[in-house]
Amino acid sequence: MLDVVPISRGLAGARQGMRRAVPAAVWYARGCALEASDPVAAMAAYARALAGRPDLADAWNNAGRLHHDAGALAAAESCYRLAICAAPAVALYWFNLGVALEDAGRAAEAEAAYTRAVELDDACADAHFNLARLHEQRARAGGDVEIARRALRHYVRYRQLVGRRRHQPIFK
Repeated sequence: MLDVVPISRGLAGARQGMRRAVPAAVWYARGCALEASDPVAAMAAYARALAGRPDLADAWNNAGRLHHDAGALAAAESCYRLAICAAPAVALYWFNLGVALEDAGRAAEAEAAYTRAVELDDACADAHFNLARLHEQRARAGGDVEIARRALRHYVRYRQLVGRRRHQPIFK
């Protein structure tokens, strides 16, 4: 039979206040602040943010970019896909996925990702440019006139978007 010791005898210890965990948003902000000076610490901060909030799409995206910059394309792709799972309507995540896929030599998948980015945000100039370039490469390789027309349409849209930005006043 077990001996029951009353708590009043002090064996259980004095009650201590609970410490609250550092919020995921704070870890995310730390990661952003550390990216330029210490990418390893930034990655650790993003990991802490994601441990607290696995749906924090911006943290997945930034972690993917750090992996991408380090040449870890498979890890970058995974992070970008997790960002897309958390927020599928953000064109930037699709664009970044496209860049990672293209860098990995998977042009058809990259083209699909860029297309989705443009569908979500027609003002995503870089996605138009990359799509135009991929379409142009396909058209040159296969002699497909329709693909060449698509390339031209994306180049025109890119120029419209970039030209508009150049003429906007810097100071208002």
